[in-house]
Amino acid sequence: MDKEQYLNQAKEIIFKKNFVVPFELIPGSIVTSLEQYFNSLSKAYLASKDSRLVELFHDKIEQLKHFDL
Repeated sequence: MDKEQYLNQAKEIIFKKNFVVPFELIPGSIVTSLEQYFNSLSKAYLASKDSRLVELFHDKIEQLKHFDL
């Protein structure tokens, strides 16, 4: 699966959860716009060339996929 396919699949999973914003992702980290947060992570994930950064943004997206309120 390439990055674009992964992001499309992740977006579908995340937005089906119908999070009510704002919500606290982790203590001290408040998400006020899920769309903006996801778009920011997606752009950074796609633009990253360093494998450590790719992994970091992948982990952040996975955190959203598995997050439950």
